[in-house]
Parts: sequence; C-alpha cells; structure tokens
Amino acid sequence: MFTLGVIGLVSAYILTVLLLLSINLYANISWKIKAISIIAATCLYAITYQSIPPLLGWPTADELPTRFRLVAADVQQPDKQTGQKGMIFLWLKDLEDLSVTARPRAYQIAYSDQLYELVIKAKSKMEKGMPQLGEFKKPEQDTIRLVDDLNRLGQEAFNIEFYDLPDPLIPEK
Repeated sequence: MFTLGVIGLVSAYILTVLLLLSINLYANISWKIKAISIIAATCLYAITYQSIPPLLGWPTADELPTRFRLVAADVQQPDKQTGQKGMIFLWLKDLEDLSVTARPRAYQIAYSDQLYELVIKAKSKMEKGMPQLGEFKKPEQDTIRLVDDLNRLGQEAFNIEFYDLPDPLIPEK
C-alpha cells in the first residue's frame, strides 16, 4: 500500500486550497464571503498539520488506562549536556477492552526517577518471560503530597504499579 509522507499530504492540501482560492477570485460572490473562505482555508492548514501526527502512530500524552497489560517499554533518560528532557514510552493494552482486535497504544510520560525504576523492573521481568499487568491510579487533586526529596520538586507524580500476570488455571481432566 502506498503511504504518503507528511510533506506530500500537506503539499496536496495546499494545491487544493490554491485551486479553490483561484476559482474564488473569479466568482461573482460578495467579498465578505471570499474573505471568510480564504481565512477558513488558511486556518485549515494548521488544523491539518496538527491532525497528522496522531494518524502516524506517534505516542500520545493522553491519560493512561486504569488497568493495562504492558507490551513494551522504552526509557529516554534526560541529557544534561544538551538539556533534553527525559521521556518514558509505554506500549499498553487496555484491559477494559478484551476484544481480540484490541491493539496496543503508545503513551509518553515525563521522566521521573521513581517511574524509571518501576519501568526498568517491569521490563526486566518481561525479558525473563513474565508478562506484566499494570494499574494507573489518578492522583487526587485534594491531597497535597509532601516532597520527600527536593530533587523531585516540580515533577508530576504518577501512581503506577506493575504486577506479574498470574498463571492461568488449567482445569483437571
């Protein structure tokens, strides 16, 4: 199947809008309607450009599912020399959707040392053949958490726990 790159898609969209605008210039329509259509077409550039990355499969920053199965994980640690912030990427399968066609989704989470340790432990267990389940609990807005370590000041708290997937019960013959 032929996949069109972002540049090709945006250029095709620009050509379509330019054609529309050239037709608009020679039409016998009021200038108010012409101005509105030109502004609307221009605004659609930004909307199209912002809509493309989710279609390409980039990790989302949406809220994690409450209960999930960990499919894969990758950690990008912060780099002090370049000033690049760290990110943690998780590929999760939502346990609420138990259909056969359920596909994993990629999530990105801001790096924290505590979450890094949890993810590395879960990843090492997965490499040993122990599938991992996880649970995400939303931090309560009403409670104020005291900062134990001043290095963690300003980091977002994630209440994520990983568990070993229990062995299935095999019925007796």
